[in-house]
Amino acid sequence: MFALPFIYSCGNKQQSTNTATDNLIIGKWKMVEYGGGSANALDTFSFYKNGKADCPPETGEFTYHLIKPDSLIIYNRGFGEQHFKILKLSKDSLIRQIKRQRIYADSIDELINGEIEKYISVTKK
Repeated sequence: MFALPFIYSCGNKQQSTNTATDNLIIGKWKMVEYGGGSANALDTFSFYKNGKADCPPETGEFTYHLIKPDSLIIYNRGFGEQHFKILKLSKDSLIRQIKRQRIYADSIDELINGEIEKYISVTKK
């Protein structure tokens, strides 16, 4: 259920310069809820200080960009990008909703009112 939205979710921009917000998102996150239901406990991703991201089990070169006050873009270099609205970001939780998806090879660029995804931090900040 989460694989399709996640397949495009991670990419090739530098992270923002808002240190306070950036520090909140740095680390490993585990999905605990998707669209009001349970989630696969293996759905995790990580954000790093250098603007890179890991989005297993997907492969590719992932980066992210935070845009004040509530937007996150995750890029998969050469493949696509997803734009999220951040509904909540704290040291322990991240709640986001996909709002736009671009798939470069298929020339797809669509607005989406996606499911709400809830994550918990699984690393110490």
